[in-house]
Parts: sequence; C-alpha cells; structure tokens
Amino acid sequence: MYKLGLEALDTSYFTSIPHFSDCHLAIRVSGHSMYPKYCNGDIVVCKRIFNHNYLPYGEPHLVVMSDCYLLKFVHPHPTDKTMYLLKSANEKFEPMEVKRSDLLEVYLVRGKFELT
Repeated sequence: MYKLGLEALDTSYFTSIPHFSDCHLAIRVSGHSMYPKYCNGDIVVCKRIFNHNYLPYGEPHLVVMSDCYLLKFVHPHPTDKTMYLLKSANEKFEPMEVKRSDLLEVYLVRGKFELT
C-alpha cells in the first residue's frame, strides 16, 4: 500500500467526530488549485474509496498516484472510459487527464477544517 508520508495527519482526533467516524485520512491542503473551495493550509478529512468503479463524480477527492497526490474534482472522461478527468476549483488550472489504472488510492473528501 502507498504511504503518504509525513504530510498525513493522525486521524484519531477527527474520527471521534461523528461525521468523520468512517474516515481514514486527514491531510493539509497545499497549493491554490482548489481555491476558493479549499485553501492552502486547510485540513481535509477523507474516507477511502476501495472500489474505483463507483466514484461519486463531481465530488472532491484526494487521488494518490505513484509519485504524487492531488486534491481534485473527479469526473469521467468524456470520450475514453479508461481515463478520468481531474478538475480544479480554481479556473486558472487546466483539467488533467489521468489513466484510471494510475490511481493507487482514492479518498472522498468528507469535510474540512479552515485556518483562521
């Protein structure tokens, strides 16, 4: 299994909150591609999706690939069923096409904590 490394936070605090009891991961947002929905420094709490055939499209996900992980909206590719289209909330960032087989892990974002 892929390990996210030191960036992943201890989820024991978050899973004590009823809405997050089924979550597996909490991680700090880095960058501005999901602004204004998610800001640099926010903490997103995520539930792992084991069956990638049934992803809730249009929802924010943390997708893990061999060399990176990204917080994006996941959509089906319009013409190629072997691909996903990953979109940012920030319109300055172009959508990304990725092979479904390149996704090692996928997490559905269940909520966030904002920095003040």
